[in-house]
This record gives sequence, C-alpha cells and structure tokens, in this order.
Amino acid sequence: MKNLENYKAELKKLGADDATCEEVLAYCENKFNVKDYTPSEIEDEPFVATWRNIISEVHDGNINEVMNERIPHGAEDVKLRSPRSVSMEIYNSIAGNIPVIYAKDEEDFYEIVKKLIYKGMPAPNIEKTGASFAYGKNNKFIILSNKPYSNIPAEKLGLEEAKWREYSVIIRREHECTHYFTKRFLGSSQNNLHDELIADFTGIMCAVGEFKAKWFLAGMGIDLYPEKQEIGRFPVYTSKLSDKAAEIMKKVIIKVANNVEKWSKQEPVKKMTRNERVLFLCSNSLLDLYSLY
Repeated sequence: MKNLENYKAELKKLGADDATCEEVLAYCENKFNVKDYTPSEIEDEPFVATWRNIISEVHDGNINEVMNERIPHGAEDVKLRSPRSVSMEIYNSIAGNIPVIYAKDEEDFYEIVKKLIYKGMPAPNIEKTGASFAYGKNNKFIILSNKPYSNIPAEKLGLEEAKWREYSVIIRREHECTHYFTKRFLGSSQNNLHDELIADFTGIMCAVGEFKAKWFLAGMGIDLYPEKQEIGRFPVYTSKLSDKAAEIMKKVIIKVANNVEKWSKQEPVKKMTRNERVLFLCSNSLLDLYSLY
C-alpha cells in the first residue's frame, strides 16, 4: 500500500481513532499478486472439453435429461419446471472459457443450484442468491438466474424491469468470471469490498459500457448513506470489522466508487481492454483508489 502515513491521516479525518486506523489499513491491504501476472493466451482447463460434449447433446428441450445423465447431482434427479428456458454455453470470459448455465425461471435456478452444487443437501439462504459458482478441483461452472442484481428494484435505477433483468444476467456473469480471474491468475478471491468493487465494475461496464457508482452502492445498500438501509451486501463483506471500522469503510468505499466512475470516463481508460482495467483496479488498494482524486 502506498503512502501509509498519508492514509492514516485521511482515515483520522473520517473519524477513525488509532485502533480503527490499524483495523481499516489491515482490511484494505491489497491481496492481489499483480506483479507476477503475465498476459498470454489462456488455455482451457480440462473440464471444458467435457462440457462441450455435454452441451452438444442439448437439443429439442432435452436439457433436463442431459443434466441428469451427464452432470453429478446427488441422489435425486434435477426436475426442471421450464426446461426450454434453461440454456448452457461455454463462455469466453476474462479468465478463459467457463461453462455457464442460465435459468430464467427462478424455481429452476434454485433446483439446479440445490442439485448440482449442494447435491440435494440443504442450501442456506438460497432465495437471496442469484448466481452460484461450482469451483471444484476438476470441474468448474457457473449457474445464473435473471433475478434483479443484488435485489435492486428496476425502478430504483430508472429502468424497465425486462431491461434490468437483461443487464442483471450480464453483471452476474462478469462478476463471477472476475472472481475466477483473480483466483486463477492473481492468487486471491475473498469476501472483501476490493474484490466486490472490481467484480461489479467489470459486470456493470460489460452490461452498459460505463461504470455507474450508484448501481454498485445500491447493491451494497449504502447509496443513501448516512440514511440506514435494510437491504444490501455491505455487511457480508465487513462482518469481521468492528462497528467503528465498518462505518469508516462506508465512507471510504463511497468515495472509491465515485473515483472509479470518474476514472473510467477518462479517454485513455476507455481505450483499455477489459483485462487492463481489471489489472489497474487490482494493482491499487482501496485506499489507493480513495486517493485517486
């Protein structure tokens, strides 16, 4: 992290005492190993070929049968309500090719996650979930719903419901793929606001061509700060912080999000590739991004 003493001074301006400063500095330490990353052609992991074969067998609404015959699912078969609204593809992501299953029907999404991810075992808080990443040693795939992203109502963003659901699928897909990229190539993927900012940044950029800080902050449930909001992901990523440190992090991440939006609108940044933008955000800690402007 750059300029440690300067960052301590900035945190004290936000109301942090010495102990809270140390807590926030530790939380904001950059975990991504960008210096050892060398861009090159990304080779398929071995499981991709298997999934290509599975997908080639899907036709005429037989996806339910293919899932049960070809994909491990525990003792009980997958039972889809709307099989024709479920699809699969090999998606060429930021981290290379990855199988993706799309389920437009909410109940089908839950059914697929319960059977393919949890193998029929209890799936806690599944109703709050809109995406699931199976990250096994020999098999990886993503399951996506088209539920509104982060449970944000379309009208909150001034969008039509159908358009927001369309964007939500893209945001979720790129979000999950970005976590896959940092884990596969930069050695880290954590429940941390830095990871979430980068993953949401990539998703929102890919969905609408620009980063919208308001969308990210709405997903975190802090877009109306200091007004208290009941819904939002912020507590998930700050659960190990003290109340004082979490309050400081709200102020930090709000400024960071707005700084990143401003940065993303610069002409040189617009000419960057998706990977170049992600690597920039990974190479700068949250406090580096806080001090960007």
